[in-house]
Amino acid sequence: MVRTRSRLGIVIPLILVVILAIVLTNVFPFRRILGQQRAVDIANTQLVVLQEENTLLEAEAEALRSDAEIERIARADFGFVRPGDRSFVVVEPAAPQFDDFVPPIDPEPEPLESRSFGGAVWDFLTGRDLVEDG
Repeated sequence: MVRTRSRLGIVIPLILVVILAIVLTNVFPFRRILGQQRAVDIANTQLVVLQEENTLLEAEAEALRSDAEIERIARADFGFVRPGDRSFVVVEPAAPQFDDFVPPIDPEPEPLESRSFGGAVWDFLTGRDLVEDG
């Protein structure tokens, strides 16, 4: 009986040490993989946005190669007219000024210190603390 208890006294801590070693060797690489996957997802989202913007800029550059578009911009933005045309400028009345205008305050992201312990642990395990949201 005494011998069984002494074996359990050795086996249980040994099992706990092995479990702890398994967790430590698997959780840290796993959270790094999750963090890198999150960074890849953010980069893919940025890539899609940049590709759409690039397509719009290419269309605008193509339009600027035509004389009609250049004339339209010169008339609309710079007030140019052809010889013999009359130019009219419409001036809108100034908007009323308000002295007590307070601009809206953008909400700030939640600082790490104010998160719950469980939220901080979850972010640590999933690798969210490795990558900033973009």
